Amino acid sequence: LFARQSQRFPLAGRGDVNNYAVFAELDRSLLNLTGRVGMLAPSGLAFDATTQQFFSDLVNSRTIASMFDFENREGVFPAVHRSYKFVLLTMTGTERPIDAAQFAFFLSRTDHLRDEERRIPLAPDDFALFNPNTRTCPIFRSRRDMEIARKMYQRAGIFWRDEDNLEGGGGVNL
Repeated sequence: LFARQSQRFPLAGRGDVNNYAVFAELDRSLLNLTGRVGMLAPSGLAFDATTQQFFSDLVNSRTIASMFDFENREGVFPAVHRSYKFVLLTMTGTERPIDAAQFAFFLSRTDHLRDEERRIPLAPDDFALFNPNTRTCPIFRSRRDMEIARKMYQRAGIFWRDEDNLEGGGGVNL
């Protein structure tokens, strides 16, 4: 109730409020204008409908520096179930904007972070291209997959624009 009604968490205090999203927004609000903060959070922070306003604001304000999506299938965290997914998220202060944040998906070991083909730079325009209705994070296995998808989306254009969703409502992303 506090997260939804206090106006302290305008981006993460929506719908079925997740504590990790509220803490991510709190971390961001405490961040120095030129600082950085890193955190571990469930992958839903970037992909769930209830966190899309928070994630979209990170992208549009260029305050997301990196997000690395892990699956725990190889036991990065041995005490955590192997099906659990989490992200390593780095956010910046507003006076240190990032033109293209670094992303990687389907990682199962920390050494995967060194694989340049897995690291994908994405700028705000990319989110508008790949997910124009929700502005949630697109997922790619490799940089090559992203480049192929980019060419397809640029040629095909937007199939359906959900104006209600762009204003913060529900909707389907096609």
